[in-house]
Amino acid sequence: MNHPLRTVVTALALSLPCLPALGEASGPLKTFQPPLTPELKARLKQADPAAGARFFERKCSQCHDGEKTGAHAKGPLLWNVFGRRAGTIAGFAFSPAMQAAGVVWDFATLDYYLADTERAVPGRAMDFAGITDPALRAAVVLYLSRLNDSPPPLP
Repeated sequence: MNHPLRTVVTALALSLPCLPALGEASGPLKTFQPPLTPELKARLKQADPAAGARFFERKCSQCHDGEKTGAHAKGPLLWNVFGRRAGTIAGFAFSPAMQAAGVVWDFATLDYYLADTERAVPGRAMDFAGITDPALRAAVVLYLSRLNDSPPPLP
């Protein structure tokens, strides 16, 4: 039998996209591999890459370059970020936390990271809390997937 308090807590957790659902695993990417959930797949299929590009230009481009011929700035170059191991692009001085994250960037890991950067990589140097709106976050992730010599197919 469901306990009424558990039902309320679960409903509250599900209504707050930045929090994991009751019983859902989470933690630093160093020890947690976020799943590519049906919910994330649906958000990506509905995502507007133009909205992701606008957000990137407004927020991310202050520190990151996304152009193929771009360069590192305050943050690393994000061209070909999909499929790259965190903290490994040559010529950029990553924080020890990002170097130790051990994660390869893909749809699920970037969505998780951009939801709450401190939860995903505690001690990282990036001064950005995250994108709490799941639809906007999916748009940014989809846009980032296109900044690639061989963009990955949509899951």
